[in-house]
Order: sequence, then structure tokens, then C-alpha cells
Amino acid sequence: MIRGVALLGIVIENVRFFAMSTSRAMRGPWTLEGGLHDSIVAYLDLAFGHFKFLGLFTMLFGFGLATQRARLVRAGLGTTSFELRRIAWLAGMGLLHGLGLFFGDVLFVFAGVALLAMPILGRSTRLRLGLGLGLVVLSGLLAARGPLQSWLDQSRTATPAVVMTEPSPPQDPAITPTDAVRGEAVVPMDTDGFDARFEDWKSSIGYGVRFYGWYLLGLVLIGTVLHDLGFFETRHAVRRMQVSAACLIAGLALELARFLPVPWRGGDGFALVAWSFLHPVSAATVVLGYAGLITTLVERRRFPIATAFGTLGRMSLSGYLLESILLAVIFRAWGLGWYDTLGNAAAVGVGISVFGVVMAAGLLWNRWFLLGPFEWCWRWFTYLQRPPIRR
Repeated sequence: MIRGVALLGIVIENVRFFAMSTSRAMRGPWTLEGGLHDSIVAYLDLAFGHFKFLGLFTMLFGFGLATQRARLVRAGLGTTSFELRRIAWLAGMGLLHGLGLFFGDVLFVFAGVALLAMPILGRSTRLRLGLGLGLVVLSGLLAARGPLQSWLDQSRTATPAVVMTEPSPPQDPAITPTDAVRGEAVVPMDTDGFDARFEDWKSSIGYGVRFYGWYLLGLVLIGTVLHDLGFFETRHAVRRMQVSAACLIAGLALELARFLPVPWRGGDGFALVAWSFLHPVSAATVVLGYAGLITTLVERRRFPIATAFGTLGRMSLSGYLLESILLAVIFRAWGLGWYDTLGNAAAVGVGISVFGVVMAAGLLWNRWFLLGPFEWCWRWFTYLQRPPIRR
């Protein structure tokens, strides 16, 4: 069910990169072109969504890896060839998705992360937890590297105090220069040829290697630890809610402060370095809080349309690809051609509408079929036999 919720957050994050140039999509909430409503929507999106829903999807991916490994071990089956086939299929689909529809594809990155996680899955829970937390901290250090270098360079070249200079305006990045600059879209994506799409995709993968891939690997390992600890089991409901509440309070407080206007939070000098480091750490904290909160609300029957989200969650990879297809139809020239015509708030509205269509399609598909189309093909390739699909 949580995967279905993550899909909603992911489409809200991705729609900006379909709707406008990368440089425009990544501007800070208080430096956007548009009205106050665009800035407020961008602020809420970044504070509550950026790296959180992707992180939630990733952590559950790790939970799934551990679940599958445990099933194979209990059945006395080998794990290596099975897991390599799963990874190969994921990488192939991610490559097609990244080069054909969306350069910010995460499936190919997931395949790489899963490959790195394979040798660690059999290690102790404590070791995986330590490595997972360490990798999240490492991603913060990598995120802060660029701002730190800029701050040091400015310190070395500072103008002597006796010389009067015009102060430059403070920097207000929503996503720091070390964040996902996945290729500047100098020309609209709908006019890009294959070479341009390949360069954008290569830039995105390079960014994953330099920074966010380690964040995702850390969350995958944390997801495997949650499996071992029975985090989502009802018997741990009280402890889970305590941990989730603490994570949400601490993580969201930092995230809400991090994306405030620069004069309110400090965004130049060493402050930018500190915020850049804290962002992945606080985002990962929020991810854990979201997972626990959603699980608890479902257990208490207080989560609206939980059944619909659960249905979509069981075919989450098919839903993820369908979101990209629909966004491409809306914004590419061969579709409706809405590229670079909407403000941030309107683009987010389109993303939410697309999610509604994806959910409706998932519910309709579920009436007649047992698995999503992507999941069915994936399982066929992995198990080397065709699984049933019709109800």
C-alpha cells in the first residue's frame, strides 16, 4: 500500500522535469517565475516531497529484496541466478525508459543499487543498519562537497575590507548545485533527438554515481533491516509509532527550515554547506516516519481509500511507467505539446491528475488481472516460466 502512496509523490516530483527546462524546474521556491501560489506549492513540494517519496519507494524496494531472499532461503533454492535475472530485467526496462521517455529514470539506478546490495543481504542486521546509516551520511557529505568548495574559494579570494564592493544577492537554491542537475535542457525535451536524450540520461546516471545513488543504497539496506526487525508487523505497532513520530518531528522541522527564504534560514557562506549536508539525512529520517505513519493509519482504518492505494502498490512499477507515458503525451510535441507553458502550481496539478488516471487504470486492470503488465513480464523473466495473469 505504501508503494501506491509513493507513486503519488514521485509523479509530483517528476512532472516539473517533463513540464519545463531542467534549469527552471530546479529553481528555488522563492526565485521562481510566477505568483505566490507557485512559490508556496514549490516550497511544500520540496519540504514534504523532495527525496522523500523516491526514498520511500527505494526503502520498500530494499524490503522486497530481503523478503524475496528469505523466501528463497526457506525453500532451499539458490539466490544468485534468480536475483541476477531480476536485476537484469529491471536494468533493461530502466534503460528503455530512461532513453525513451524520462532521463531521470530510477529503475536502472535501482538495478545498480540492487547489484551492490546483493553481497550484503546475507550479512548481520547490525552491519546492514550501520552501512545503511553510514551511506546516508556519506550522501550528505557528497552533497555538501560542492557548496564547501565554493565557500572555501570565496574565502580565499575575498576582497580586502578597505575596498568597497557591491554585495551580491544571497543564493536561494531549492536544490543545491550538488543536487540533480540532470542535463540543462537548452532546447525543449520534445525537440531533443536520441543523442540529446542519451546525454541527459548519462548526466543523470553520473549524478547518481556521484551522490544520490549512495543515498538510495543506504535506504535499500535500511529497508532490509526493517524486514528483519518486523517493523511493519502489528505486534510492533506501539514502538513503530514512537519511532515514526520522532522521525517526522525531527526530519520535517529541518526540511521546513531548509527551504525557507534565505534571509530567514541563512543560505550563504557556511550555512549553505550545512543545509546541503543535512538535507539527505533529514529526508531519510522523514522517509522512515512516513512509512511508519502510513502503516499505523492503515492498521487503525484511518487512511482514506487504502484499498485503492494498496491495489496500485501491487503494480507500482507498471504505474511508474504509465505515469511517464502520460506525462510524455501531455508535454511532448508529438502529444499535446504543453511543454514550458505551465507554472509550477499548474504542473503539480497536472501531476496529481495523472496519478488519478493511473490509479483508475490500475483498479480497472485489477478487476481482470492478477499482476500488472510490467510485474507479469518481470516475474516470467525471473522464474523462467509464465505466471498466470487472468483472474
